[in-house]
Amino acid sequence: FPIRRKAETMEKEITNFFTSTLVESLENLKTDSKSEWGTMTAKQMLIHLTQSSKMMHLENTKLLIKEKYIEKAIAFLYTDKAISKGIDIPKDIGYNFDNAITEDIEQLKTELFNSTTTMLNFLTKNTDFRAVHPFFGELTAEQWLLFQKKHFTHHLSQFGLL
Repeated sequence: FPIRRKAETMEKEITNFFTSTLVESLENLKTDSKSEWGTMTAKQMLIHLTQSSKMMHLENTKLLIKEKYIEKAIAFLYTDKAISKGIDIPKDIGYNFDNAITEDIEQLKTELFNSTTTMLNFLTKNTDFRAVHPFFGELTAEQWLLFQKKHFTHHLSQFGLL
């Protein structure tokens, strides 16, 4: 019973993060918002997170982590530790866009909200879903949600939004 309560609490926290915290924090993001670290612009970050929310459906099989570190990497998802700043991610894995972004920032925010809602609905309904993440190995639906919350927190913090 305590384990079920913990899972329910975690699911509520994750749902609240994507339906409330994300929406509220992005209200303060403007086209000219500057990052506190890294090289992404505000628009690039929104596109990156939108792509990230769809990543589990790309049928990735490429592992960039050594097999012996997977268990430790997945355990990290269950901690309160933040993703390190300034990690160098290969462009083809990390994000895929050019600098000629034509959408305005509000349009990109809407695309992100729609994408995260779809992701959240899918992962909470398909609890037996599994897919490979390049830095964590095969993740369950719950682990994908934990990863995405950490990942989104990382980038929202990058722009001083959390």
